[in-house]
Amino acid sequence: MSFTGAVGLFVFRDTAPLRDSPLADILATAFGAAGVAIGLYALGFTIRVEQADRNRQLAEFKNQVDRRLIAAPRGYFPGSGNVIPVGFKDSADPGITVSDPLGDYFTSSRCKDRLVILGGPGSGKTVAATQLMAHLMGGWQDGDPVPVRIPLSTWNTELTLVDWLSGYLKEMGLVRSRTVARQLLDDRLVLPILDGLDEMDPPDAPPGKTRALKVLGRLNREYDGRTGRAPLVVLCRTDRYNALKSKERLENATVVTLQPLSSDQQLAFLRESGLQDETGEWLPEWRRLAETLTWTGTPRGLARVLDTPWRMALLTTAYTERDEHDYRPLRNPNALLAMPLDAVPAHLLGLYTHAAASTRNRQPDVGRRRDPAKVEEWLTVLARHLRDANQPDESDDGPRPRDEVVSDTDLVLHRLWRMERDSGLPYYELMMLVWPFVISISLAERLGFTPWERLPQQYQPYIAVFGMLLLMQTVLPAALENTRRQPVPRHLDWRLVRQPRMIACNVLYVVGYVLYLSGRDLRPSLFAAILAGSVLAFVTSQAVWRTGDRPQATLTGPRDPLRAELRYALLWATVASLGVGALIAQSTRSGLGFAYGPLLIALPAFIIAAKAWRRYALFKLVAGRRLPAGLGAFLDWCVEAGIMRVEGFAYQFRHRELQEWLADRP
Repeated sequence: MSFTGAVGLFVFRDTAPLRDSPLADILATAFGAAGVAIGLYALGFTIRVEQADRNRQLAEFKNQVDRRLIAAPRGYFPGSGNVIPVGFKDSADPGITVSDPLGDYFTSSRCKDRLVILGGPGSGKTVAATQLMAHLMGGWQDGDPVPVRIPLSTWNTELTLVDWLSGYLKEMGLVRSRTVARQLLDDRLVLPILDGLDEMDPPDAPPGKTRALKVLGRLNREYDGRTGRAPLVVLCRTDRYNALKSKERLENATVVTLQPLSSDQQLAFLRESGLQDETGEWLPEWRRLAETLTWTGTPRGLARVLDTPWRMALLTTAYTERDEHDYRPLRNPNALLAMPLDAVPAHLLGLYTHAAASTRNRQPDVGRRRDPAKVEEWLTVLARHLRDANQPDESDDGPRPRDEVVSDTDLVLHRLWRMERDSGLPYYELMMLVWPFVISISLAERLGFTPWERLPQQYQPYIAVFGMLLLMQTVLPAALENTRRQPVPRHLDWRLVRQPRMIACNVLYVVGYVLYLSGRDLRPSLFAAILAGSVLAFVTSQAVWRTGDRPQATLTGPRDPLRAELRYALLWATVASLGVGALIAQSTRSGLGFAYGPLLIALPAFIIAAKAWRRYALFKLVAGRRLPAGLGAFLDWCVEAGIMRVEGFAYQFRHRELQEWLADRP
């Protein structure tokens, strides 16, 4: 309005009564002031809207991280009350062991915004990261960065750090889109806790030619804040980081090293495992071992072998296994005292899986009981797959930009088909794609619905030959090539249909289709049915998204992507049947056309839509008895037993040492 008034004042400034009048100056001032006021109000309104939108996105992000954190293991083995604080030393003051919680130390003035957590194998680095997250989330206030633990092993270092981080946050369903993730990262509202720097390369890789070295360089160069280094946390094994830091280290970072367990901490593990009676005395079979772990100064002998939380978890799990009938202990820990020290770790690993499965079978909420020997056999198959499927290819120069980097610790259900890719699985999938169409054509012949017979007879041979050539030269090779690619599960996200542009598109479609059908002379009931079937198929097609592109808040577990795609495929087969049935009903001007839709299109539509689920089902069929029938339920059971853990959409072995032992066992 002020702009219009200003234009009018400029045009009519030389006409009465404005000519040579102070009124023109007064009006110009008023219009100018009004314009400035409106501009400031609009600017303030825009800022308030953007601030509210940012606050909403931050709140949604924090809620999703909270949901993941609740399910994350915070202890060193299954159960409650087994979180034993592990001390650590600051590299700037290595003479003092800090016993404060790591979260308190990170938020204190003694620590910089960048933290490197080091430790030996099994020292509790991942659990320390989870506990750090829990501490920071417990004291989180509006405007604080949200901590997120992210495995480094999947970073394709050909991508920039922010591109990879935003893609990971989106793929895990923590944010709605990559754009939101980038905005949160740019505003420094994400605290990345980057776990597994030592797991990015094979153990024998020279430090100068590793992805881990590239990562440290990227963190130093690409993740600067506006006024300094952006906060982050990195976890790595001590020996690996010491080998890397001669060439590159994380700049402006506090480095802490988790310390071996003290005698008091080792004894606390035993007490938390219920190895004392009501009077506080050690159980008879554990008395000698407890005396061995009661030491001062430097640990020696068995105490030194058991100086990490992981080894203590192995010990207490393996030697608390009891007989299923009389509930007596199956093993006496005194046997460890006479065993060569270098044989103890392999001995405990050999007992762990069986003991954890047996202990899980005795719990009241176990549901289905499982044979511990079969559990170990099936897990061995999976561990060998992780070992063999990620062997480096000497002819490969490394990942290209946008290539997927698969971790050698992640078991993702819709990627397990690689286990059987050399067992004829591509050809089985090709047959699975062809047979639905053969069945549909046979049904059409039997039902007498053969619209191709209405074509002029002289054209039918040419069309048949053209179709056969197209099938042999284009369709089948493309389908066979597609069977070698990684399918991404898809799902329905109805939130996207509510977007204004989608609503406008749907309204235009409905109006146009109504006008198209109006001249078809259809009965009102048939008119409504055809319109409903066509519109439903059109709207549903807009809600289909790949899980990696449009994650849902409901996709929070490893089995959810395949479940969501199965629901999507069933619904899509239904609406596709309605859509095709509507076209046939429109062509024949009969409601009987809707019966042809499910008969002709439902099975092909389902098979085509369920890409990742179809590949997973075929993989299970080809794998046969090498793996359990309900693989997802079995892996969930192993999580409850403490053998596996969940990381986003992946299952992982509880510890890398256990995975490697199972893969190499006879």
